[in-house]
Amino acid sequence: MRLSLKVSGMTCVNCAKSVELSLKRLKGVQEVSVSLEAGRVWVEFAEDYIDPERIRAHIESLGYRVEELQSRDRSLEVLTLCWLLSLTLMTLMFWHGPFSLELQALLAIAVQGVGGYSLYRGALGALRTRVGNMDLLVALGSTSALAYSLLSFWGLLPGEPFFETSAFLVTFVRTGKFLEEWVRARALKSLRELLSLQTLKARVLKEGREEEKSPQEVFVGDILLLRTGDVVPVDCVLLEGSLEVEESLLTGESTPVKKGQGDRLLSGSSVVSGFGRARAEKTFLGSSANLLAKLVEETLSKKPRLQRLADQLSHHFVQVVLLLSVAVFLLWYLKTGEVRTALNFALSVLVVSCPCAFGIAVPLALTVGLLRAQRRGVLIKDPSAVEKSVQVLLLDKTGTLTEGRPRLVSYTLWEEGALKVACAMAKASNHPYSVALRDFCTQGGVETGPAEDCVEKVGVGVLWGEYLLGRSEQAQVALYRNGQKLAEFFFEDRLREEVREVVSFLRKRGMRLVMLTGDREERAKAVAKELGIEEFLAEVRPEDKLKKVKELKEKGLRVGVVGDGVNDAPAMAEADISFALSSGADMTKRAGDVVLLKGIGALKVFFQERDRTMRRIRENLFWAFAYNLVGIPVAAGLFYEQGIHLKPELAGLMMALSSLSVVLNSARK
Repeated sequence: MRLSLKVSGMTCVNCAKSVELSLKRLKGVQEVSVSLEAGRVWVEFAEDYIDPERIRAHIESLGYRVEELQSRDRSLEVLTLCWLLSLTLMTLMFWHGPFSLELQALLAIAVQGVGGYSLYRGALGALRTRVGNMDLLVALGSTSALAYSLLSFWGLLPGEPFFETSAFLVTFVRTGKFLEEWVRARALKSLRELLSLQTLKARVLKEGREEEKSPQEVFVGDILLLRTGDVVPVDCVLLEGSLEVEESLLTGESTPVKKGQGDRLLSGSSVVSGFGRARAEKTFLGSSANLLAKLVEETLSKKPRLQRLADQLSHHFVQVVLLLSVAVFLLWYLKTGEVRTALNFALSVLVVSCPCAFGIAVPLALTVGLLRAQRRGVLIKDPSAVEKSVQVLLLDKTGTLTEGRPRLVSYTLWEEGALKVACAMAKASNHPYSVALRDFCTQGGVETGPAEDCVEKVGVGVLWGEYLLGRSEQAQVALYRNGQKLAEFFFEDRLREEVREVVSFLRKRGMRLVMLTGDREERAKAVAKELGIEEFLAEVRPEDKLKKVKELKEKGLRVGVVGDGVNDAPAMAEADISFALSSGADMTKRAGDVVLLKGIGALKVFFQERDRTMRRIRENLFWAFAYNLVGIPVAAGLFYEQGIHLKPELAGLMMALSSLSVVLNSARK
């Protein structure tokens, strides 16, 4: 069984790691995936050994919140209280009354207890799983500062207490976490919308009465009422009325689309205006928005190579920080003989070195990039696709570069009445050429008599007594009677509107383009010439496409494949990266690493978003590295004799700001 949970309170990559490792130790748990960015935990488990409630309880015992079990979030109220108490404490530092120190101690303890509660829970979870995280470092630093201040206040240690250090350290860290969560939630807004669709209400017409139901309670055949402002709960067909709907959540296209009787409505679409009645075509589980949400969830549960490396470095970095802070304490104590001075430097190192910025640098930029691409019509199923470069791109022609809907452009008749016979026979087939011939006859007003008992034979054509409507060597389709040719029909498959722009964009990137098609040599050559593609292979079979991919990879080239049909699936599975059109076959979409929701034009969007995401990742890693490179020596007191040093509370502020800068950089447009 697979369980998906919304978990809050995970603030860094090591928090997610501790949840993952702890759950894996439970008997019956088979697989665990954690997405810090989406705040999601996926658990596969055997129901004979463990149940969902125990899994939820275990996560909560680590100090995190399973939101389905919680009341509303009170983080803003807690943060406000911490600021009020800390500012009051600072005021008391300048008011030397009879009970000034006593009040400072009480306020510091209050901030530690209220604001630090979640930090302690996270720290305990980290200790249980032996994975250090930000909560552990901050909890150790703030507790040490408070303990020293209390001991010095009671006269058990030499020196003056500094209650403001622990209070402002907790307050600054909570402020950074709050802002980080707020910015991250805004960046992941589209994902939140997708995942919250199941909480919508659907209005169903039952025996003349309007009833409100959850999307899960809507069945195929139910009649839905849709009004302005509604969100379509399941895939359905409009029976009456007219609507303007926005499908941006699914396709990235924000321009409203008019829908009339017989048109299909996708779940997740917003009704901009109008009223209509629609018949449910699918249940919620099988509808477009739910399937897209599941694909996005699965995508976020996967980790590319770069993120796995960052996770490992962040995990080990916490251990190094703990040892470093102890070493700094000992060195300064031996040098000065003052516990307070040594403790200040040690706490500063402990807090400023927190690997939060480094831990979220890759996953957050990656998640925002994936969701931005999805909003623009590109579903990246495998996150590692953004790490890959493409040297050679193989492009399928029919249905990918072209619309896949041929039209009849000319014909030749050798016998009067042959056109009517061909049009009548075309009604028995759904082959693209037959459909094009039917459309031509309908638009031209060609009257056809009945053609009963027609039989379609795969690879041959349509048979009707002595007539055969099938392939021709000179033209695409011909009509024969007892082997004698009566008519020839010439078709043309139109190029997609955006193809020229996409091809030009790819060529400017220095990409080598190769067109593959099962079509005739002459037609393939004409299309390739029109698009400026120098290499092409015509009359190829699926095994030929696969062979071409292997041949290029053996030369050490990184190969991408774009396709839409079942015949493209083997080559796509072998390629380094594969792109599937959303209008293509289901098998192709399963084989593709990337699904182009808005057609071939979305290929340009993918490479633009890939470049932007990788640029954000490099910027985040540079900032996180530079922050630690500068912050640690200053915190350790390397420049103390020059009058440059860092108090623990300011180190906490710097740590919060460093994490926030990474979040803002990842989320910016």
